[in-house]
Amino acid sequence: MKIRSLKYILKESFKNAYRNKLMSLASISIISAALILFGGFYLILVNLNHNLDILYAQPQMQAYCLPTLTDQQISGIETEIKNNKYIESYSIVTKKEAFEQFKKFLADDKSNEGGANILEGYDESSMNVSFIIKVKDPQNSKLVASQLRALAGMENVKYSQQTIDLIATVSRWVRIVSLVLIGVLLIVSLFIISNTIKLTVFARRKEINIMKYIGATDWFIRWPFIFEGILIGLTGALFAFVIISYLYGFTQPRVTSNLATLGDGFEIMDYKYVWSTLVFFYLGVSALIGASGSVMSIRKHLHV
Repeated sequence: MKIRSLKYILKESFKNAYRNKLMSLASISIISAALILFGGFYLILVNLNHNLDILYAQPQMQAYCLPTLTDQQISGIETEIKNNKYIESYSIVTKKEAFEQFKKFLADDKSNEGGANILEGYDESSMNVSFIIKVKDPQNSKLVASQLRALAGMENVKYSQQTIDLIATVSRWVRIVSLVLIGVLLIVSLFIISNTIKLTVFARRKEINIMKYIGATDWFIRWPFIFEGILIGLTGALFAFVIISYLYGFTQPRVTSNLATLGDGFEIMDYKYVWSTLVFFYLGVSALIGASGSVMSIRKHLHV
């Protein structure tokens, strides 16, 4: 494509978009809304999966032995855990360590003013020896928990499968809902861009006939309309990116501080780790929507 032709195409694209300001603005608004919605759901999904990975990487369960077990019986349970093919690693919390943790918990609990009185009559011997266990595949947590509960001398087994299942379920539904809503908005965007281009074609029908008469090629006539659609799409993407960036930057530190109350490990990813994927998606999808809407309109309403 020659430089002169490119200049003409870009000039006509801007002129056409300005000529139909209201329809162009409507198209930009719908595309921005669709991309903001996608960006919001994308960032939610990324953070849900990120925290799911954090949960997977942590020890998933803690198995408590009866406090009356002998050292030999505890060694037997440890052997069973060591030989379990589903368990990746484990560590032991002794009675002394458990008692120290309990005392620290009472000391840190501001609502408990009589912590010292609660400890009266308790010592290390009343504590449980426990095993902190990491399963190779978190999906096998339920199976491993049932195997551990079946061991003689095992009092209780706690694991975070419910939390993992909850996050996985929320992530799946967010993905489904986002795809449906974004799909609807993208269809609406295509429709509005198509109508915007159709108005431009109708307004310039005489000029187009003259261009055809003097020998202009079909693609020479098509390109300004295609670039107009791409321009509208990219403008919508720009607004969407600015808005979603501001919203994420505003909410990220506040949500992170609230998540800290749920325990260590829960966090919202820093925007610098996710913005690049969002930019490339916004650029690609917005340009594709704009060009597709233009092509649809030209094919239907421009007989060239």
